[in-house]
Amino acid sequence: MDIAVGTTLDRYVILAYFAIVMGFGAYFGKYSKTTSDYFFGGRRFAWWLITISIVATGVGSHSFVKYSTKAYQYGLSSTMAYMNDWFFIPLFMFGWLPIIYYTKVRSIPEYFERRFNRSARYLATGMILLYMIGYIAIQFLTLATALYRIYGIPLMMTVILIAIATTLYMHFGGQTSVIFTDLFQGFILIFAGLLLFFLGIQYLGDHTAFSGLQAFWMNLSPQEKLPLAHFNHPPDFNFVGIFWQDGIAGSVGFLFLNQGLIMRFMAAKSVNEGRKAAAFNVLFILPISAIVVSNAGWIGRAISTALPGVLPDDLAANDVFVAVTNVVSAPGVFGFIIAALCAALMSTADTLVNASSAIIVNDIYRPLAKKVRSEKAELQL
Repeated sequence: MDIAVGTTLDRYVILAYFAIVMGFGAYFGKYSKTTSDYFFGGRRFAWWLITISIVATGVGSHSFVKYSTKAYQYGLSSTMAYMNDWFFIPLFMFGWLPIIYYTKVRSIPEYFERRFNRSARYLATGMILLYMIGYIAIQFLTLATALYRIYGIPLMMTVILIAIATTLYMHFGGQTSVIFTDLFQGFILIFAGLLLFFLGIQYLGDHTAFSGLQAFWMNLSPQEKLPLAHFNHPPDFNFVGIFWQDGIAGSVGFLFLNQGLIMRFMAAKSVNEGRKAAAFNVLFILPISAIVVSNAGWIGRAISTALPGVLPDDLAANDVFVAVTNVVSAPGVFGFIIAALCAALMSTADTLVNASSAIIVNDIYRPLAKKVRSEKAELQL
């Protein structure tokens, strides 16, 4: 199904966003004088800065599409995937975080060599690079699909343009640019996601005989109001499956083996600052993030029930985020919310690109180098 979305004003808003972020990120290049500055931000950042930047790293452009899709199909239980971190964050805070911080490893593969042997390091290097490259590709594809509907640029060309924009500012500023731009982008995507929820509630109130919240709640079925999916059905979205998929594979992999996230915590001033960031993130920021990424699906389901015909009858579930945003927002506002989708992509991709660079330098170049090069020379790689 084809959805025509966006106005000229929206297109300018999105372009302006890219320009601001690129300039903002490139500015911090002056703070990267050594590889420690470039990859770990000089280990000088406070917990609150780490916390907000983690939001932008954890919420990718695919998150808006994925969880809006599940919210449209199944309702409020779409949030359960974000709650799985509660089970594993204590192991991270009091186990893994002190290990990586006090040993001052430069990468996860380096830890594997210290703990086991060099073969384990090479195996970890290959697997982590494969994971990060695949993750980056998914982010680019998701955002390119959304922007294609606005600009009409061929999909692969859109991917290339986004990749250039994302890596340009990260190249100059490294981890410092990543942290500060992710701080900026974290605020944008949280505000834009909550704004979309507010606009959706307001739209329902304006077009029905009830208040917005009442119209929203009464047009969700009892099944869609459940906070958790059923234990073992339906086959593609049940409690057991989501726990093992997003809890074990997702949360454990993200917290313990994601080089980008590890580098973010290694930029903290101390282990205690890192623990504060992790605790505040899981207790307060993750529940908000769950609402931010899912609410378009909830609003879409309520609109479909209360106002038949507003959304296309053949609307594909994975198109619901763009379709709902287009319906409930005014020109310019639509562009701002899509810019938040760009923020989610760029903030995740810049972290992973920076992490990939760290692994290439620390785990491929340095072990194979025949002579020791200066920090400045390595920074130019």
